[in-house]
Amino acid sequence: MKIKVIKKIQTSAKQWIAQGEVLEARRVTTKLLDFNAPFQIISGPFAGEEIPFKLALVLPHEPRPTQQQFDELAKQNGELLDKLEIAEDDLRKEQEHVELLRAMNEDLERSKKALLQTIERKVDEQLNSEMLLQRIRELETIANKRDEMIKSIKSVSVVIRDKRNPVELPRDVAKAIEGLRGFDFSNYGIIACDEYADDVQDWITVIRSYLSEVNTPENEMSNGDKLMLALINGYTIAPKTDELADEIDSLTSVWFHNVVKSGGDIESTRQDLNKVIYEFMRGLDKTAV
Repeated sequence: MKIKVIKKIQTSAKQWIAQGEVLEARRVTTKLLDFNAPFQIISGPFAGEEIPFKLALVLPHEPRPTQQQFDELAKQNGELLDKLEIAEDDLRKEQEHVELLRAMNEDLERSKKALLQTIERKVDEQLNSEMLLQRIRELETIANKRDEMIKSIKSVSVVIRDKRNPVELPRDVAKAIEGLRGFDFSNYGIIACDEYADDVQDWITVIRSYLSEVNTPENEMSNGDKLMLALINGYTIAPKTDELADEIDSLTSVWFHNVVKSGGDIESTRQDLNKVIYEFMRGLDKTAV
């Protein structure tokens, strides 16, 4: 049985048992109906000590469940644990779903921002292209008066006799390479000509224009092969011919490869226009003199 001490008691060994202490004990008596028999402590540090009957209370007996009750409680506990695991798994899946939705939302926001920036850039390019187109049409109107001048095609051929030697590149292409190098472009990055920030778009346009030029039968290799060799083996800049011709060529190159989207021999038309504008501008210079 269990008893609870209701008053502080000093034991025979001069130890104190505190009030409220709960102890395991038994009744010490030789009589059958001795209701005042003292309690004897049977466990703990006070084992063997006796406590007078009037200084302790017998605590109620704690009922123990039967085996059937125990099995039923164990079954219920197992079911509750299974439900708890299912709930935890559902909660984890829900949290993963929320994290996935959050990540998808962030990706969507980034894509939306990038798309808006692209649209703004394209709008600006379109506005600039329309202004340039208007100027080119004015020059075409003047050039139509000199039909006899639109009969020759400007061509530039660079023959590479030894691939180990530096490759000769047009001046604008060499400047574009130097500019892209300043932005830490690798050889692959220059060849790939992917979309980049506005700071390098003009140089990217020059490289694309050079790569898209139609190769003539006299050339031993394409401009793409020349550019790769130049990036690996080095390059030299083509001799400077005429500043006015270079400026006109750069102007029409950007226009034809960014504004004209229809089919046809674009390069041939561009070079014809170069010839017309160049001869026209030289004629203006002579008239001014």
